Amino acid sequence: MSFIKKHAKTAVIALTCSGAAFYLGWQSPQLLGERFEHPKAATAAANFYPLERFIISVPGEEYQHYVLLELALKSSSANAKHLLSQADPLVRNSLMKMFAGKQVQELNQPDNLEQLQTEAKGLLTQVLKENQFAVQIDDVLFTRLVIQ
Repeated sequence: MSFIKKHAKTAVIALTCSGAAFYLGWQSPQLLGERFEHPKAATAAANFYPLERFIISVPGEEYQHYVLLELALKSSSANAKHLLSQADPLVRNSLMKMFAGKQVQELNQPDNLEQLQTEAKGLLTQVLKENQFAVQIDDVLFTRLVIQ
């Protein structure tokens, strides 16, 4: 009889420990917090890629004017830095053509800055796509625009 009591006590302790371990393993994220939860996928942060400044001549009423342009491209594409460095001549050429086709009066209006940025974004998106550069341009930001 004492043999059954002795082993019954051991069996109860073993079952209690097993049950507690099972419960803690099953409930660990709720009981112990975030350390045991699956990490959430990080959202890709946008990055900015400044281009070297360049000077463009634009026609005026009486004489040629010069525009000093500095800008940065905003993109959340994972491989944007590499692709934009490869496409740099294409990007710069497209922007030079766009600005060379403008009159100095258009560029001198502060209200037109947003419109110019939107136009540049559309142009670059189209040109990059046509040339098989799989990079998304989220925004074009003019960091410096000087007209002389």
